[in-house]
Amino acid sequence: MSLTKKILMVSHGHPDFGAGGGELAAYHLHNSVNTHDTFSSTFFARHEQLALQHGGTPFSGTGRPNEILFYSNMPDWFRFSQPDKSKVWRDFREALDICQPDIVHFHHYLHLGLELIREVKNYCEDTPIVLTLHEYLAICHNRGQMIKPIDNSLCSESSPASCSRCFKDYTAQDFMLREQFIKSHFSLVDQFISPSEFLKQRYVNWGIDSEKIRVIDNLIETTQDSSTNSDGALSPTVLRPDAGSGLNRRPVRINFFGQINWFKGVDVLLDAVAKLPAKIRGDIQIGINGSGLSKQPKSLQRDIQNRLDELNDTVTFHGQYQPSELAGLMKDSDWIVVPSKWWENSPMVILEARKFGVPVICSDIGGMAEKVIHQTTGLHFRARSSDALAEQFIIAVQNPETRDRLSNNIRSTYDPLASFNAHTDLYKSLLHIENQDAIAIKNVA
Repeated sequence: MSLTKKILMVSHGHPDFGAGGGELAAYHLHNSVNTHDTFSSTFFARHEQLALQHGGTPFSGTGRPNEILFYSNMPDWFRFSQPDKSKVWRDFREALDICQPDIVHFHHYLHLGLELIREVKNYCEDTPIVLTLHEYLAICHNRGQMIKPIDNSLCSESSPASCSRCFKDYTAQDFMLREQFIKSHFSLVDQFISPSEFLKQRYVNWGIDSEKIRVIDNLIETTQDSSTNSDGALSPTVLRPDAGSGLNRRPVRINFFGQINWFKGVDVLLDAVAKLPAKIRGDIQIGINGSGLSKQPKSLQRDIQNRLDELNDTVTFHGQYQPSELAGLMKDSDWIVVPSKWWENSPMVILEARKFGVPVICSDIGGMAEKVIHQTTGLHFRARSSDALAEQFIIAVQNPETRDRLSNNIRSTYDPLASFNAHTDLYKSLLHIENQDAIAIKNVA
């Protein structure tokens, strides 16, 4: 028997083509697993890059070892069923035969198809399956947001009857069958991972056994640069190199990171800035870092652009950034703002804020409120309220000592090794490997 146990890490995308939170979490875990003495990982990532297709096979590579690209699409956003069954029984089965995994860890079924979960058990019924839940897609047909499309209000729970009222093209029976189809595949999962207690409870309420869901934080990239101290966090002198007081005091720098869309609350952010008193506006600088605006409805594009034009003395739109730029952008931040309008599960930017010791101003709902403790590691404001967000901006400007205290607190919560060990401990338990002392990630402080 091989001493190294093989993990097949299945992702709905590769960060090379779209650096979403789920893709990054899967890829960082894959890379970390390959530093472990007991486990090795192969990253199996779906893509839709036509230029990477090869005649007669959906497989290609990235030029890096232990990475497989898999060309696939899945137009069924209602049941998440793969219409091309040969992708399942022939192509995915071929990958299983080649990799011969001891565990298959799915980080999604979106774009791939739920049938891949069943195919693992067809391949070998004793192979454990892990599924990380990254949002509420199984529960909610509205892009997994748990927001009612009728009036954009927050939704606390789902049922076939209530869901059919939100989507008139589907009956309550359609939603009942959808739920049964998804749960029939979820029943084959040996262990679920939820990055937050909040998301776990939503799935427990939906019908998943609480004992089958472990709460484990996502991993973020743990490499260091010259500006980090021994635990990977930016040192206080680097975080605020030009901070001063009195006449020499520079504006408080607050940055937004993420996709530019309605759900992320950029409009709430801009409205909050517009409501600030003129004196506060002079003491604050807002940076918006992210992409996706060009893909939004024209009305939203115009609305956001008009607000940016009106606030150009206070708000700067920087656009898309590369992962390699993040450390520098974090250095340039006194605060991070997360104004999302939906029940975010575990935003990657909050994990990054922990790493770099930057306190967070965030909406008081979902995983955001769980990951950021009000007045301890950040500040909460009432979700969707620009007035409430403006109040927190004023606090941030007028109380610089609050920022310093919260910075120290949030930096102390950064512990990537705990998350990594929780994943590997889960793998060991599923494979009945006697747990040993925690093994540190090599090359990571």
